[in-house]
Amino acid sequence: MSIAEHLTDLIDKGKTVCLVTVIQSDRPEFPPGAKVLFLPDGSIGGTVPLGELTEPLAQLAHAALACKKKQLTDLAPGLRVFIDMLAPEARLLICGAGHIAVPLALFAREVGFSVTVLDDRPDFANTSRFPGCEVLVEDFAPALRRLPLGSDTYAAVITRGHEHDFECLLEILPKETAYVGLIGSRRRVEFVKLELRKRGIPSARLDLLYTPIGLPIGAESPAEIALCIAAELVATRRLGKEAARGVQGERRVGP
Repeated sequence: MSIAEHLTDLIDKGKTVCLVTVIQSDRPEFPPGAKVLFLPDGSIGGTVPLGELTEPLAQLAHAALACKKKQLTDLAPGLRVFIDMLAPEARLLICGAGHIAVPLALFAREVGFSVTVLDDRPDFANTSRFPGCEVLVEDFAPALRRLPLGSDTYAAVITRGHEHDFECLLEILPKETAYVGLIGSRRRVEFVKLELRKRGIPSARLDLLYTPIGLPIGAESPAEIALCIAAELVATRRLGKEAARGVQGERRVGP
């Protein structure tokens, strides 16, 4: 399998990949155009014998995967490489099709997310309210069991009640995702988290919840709340989870 075929196969499987390309080189073993793939699990693909440069290049690739930033760098004297990040299209799953979901879907599509909206109410979940989105009119739990979720999936749980929040998170949290955000008052959030613990969701996984959802911009209206959620999605996608949490600081939840 060529490196191009390997790369395509990985992205089709939902993997994020660091692609290192030699840009300038006076070393015959690293000709310009040579490429190496690094995956988050530490595996390496490509045909270039890295030798003593394996460890420093792996460290650079790991850092790039963590912060999702491209860079041009001198790996060694006479050896310049470009570190690129390649990932599947980011997908936003919005659980709940209420008033916040409409502007959130719009903002998310504008910043490059494909959007799926899930709700059991056809008056709310329809393509006239969510143009350009995949709209699913189904009960939350069975739909979420069927939907493929992965490292490219961002989930915003903004349903109309804590019972629906609970059933959504019970299906989402055991799976790998890039982001899971939950809206609601602190009392509602704590109730949902307590019930999830009772159902066996580990505290470590619950700690990954972004809640209160969204960056703290003093949002009040549905559009403002949607904007703060969209900003948090972008921060997580571009900066990585840990850096995005640092951006959040003391957050507040929307009504």
